[in-house]
Amino acid sequence: MPRISPDLDTPFRTGEKVRTTRDLPGVPEGSRGRVKLVNGLHTWVRYWVTFNNGEIMGQLSQDDLVRPDMVAAWHERAARASVASPSAGAGEPAAVDAAPAAEGAAGLIPAAILERSRAAKARLLG
Repeated sequence: MPRISPDLDTPFRTGEKVRTTRDLPGVPEGSRGRVKLVNGLHTWVRYWVTFNNGEIMGQLSQDDLVRPDMVAAWHERAARASVASPSAGAGEPAAVDAAPAAEGAAGLIPAAILERSRAAKARLLG
């Protein structure tokens, strides 16, 4: 049976060589490493990688890594994505949410749940 060549979206396997696509704490962009562990769920896969500079980092996503022979293809995809969705800082005003962004952990909680909690407190406390 012929072997299928992986593409940019193919998940990494344990032992596979990779490079970073961005700067990580203690690991500069483009650093080489090897996948030591693959964990997570089908829609949320994370990788533990040992890098050539001795750093070991976990919880890396598919977006943080690329196969060494696919770096050029990754850069092309990133360039197309930046052209397709220009940043708000390029002369256009940023979209404004209806509610201001919350600080810390509250920023991770959906607004509907926060409002439901406020209503329940008001109902219980009078």
